[in-house]
Amino acid sequence: MNNIQKDLKLLPYRYKKYIYGFIFFLIIAVIIVVKVLHGDKALFSTIFEDAFLLSLLLLTLTGEKTEDELLMKIRLKALAGAFIAGVATVIVEPLINLLFDGSYIFEKGAGYVLTNMFMFYFIFFYLMKRNR
Repeated sequence: MNNIQKDLKLLPYRYKKYIYGFIFFLIIAVIIVVKVLHGDKALFSTIFEDAFLLSLLLLTLTGEKTEDELLMKIRLKALAGAFIAGVATVIVEPLINLLFDGSYIFEKGAGYVLTNMFMFYFIFFYLMKRNR
């Protein structure tokens, strides 16, 4: 391993089950709050979105069972592909709105873009890892 790869510290693999449990807990909490409590839904929606994005970030920073140089390279390629897909989303969606609605506006927020980027990362990482 070279010095750059030694500096990248990932969370241990066992943390994945805790993060999946946290995501499951968030989904159950959303169901309970929406059905039982009739409070400020905008505030709860913001808190849920932030917690969900944080859990996705932790999932991307968690290592695999056998972490080697090839997986680090795949992780970097998947991250670059996700970034390109996120930028393309921000550029292409206003063009589609211009064609169909007549206005050049990106109506989604940063949470939408980050969620898309994380999903593209997981898809790219899984596909490249499977085909190595």
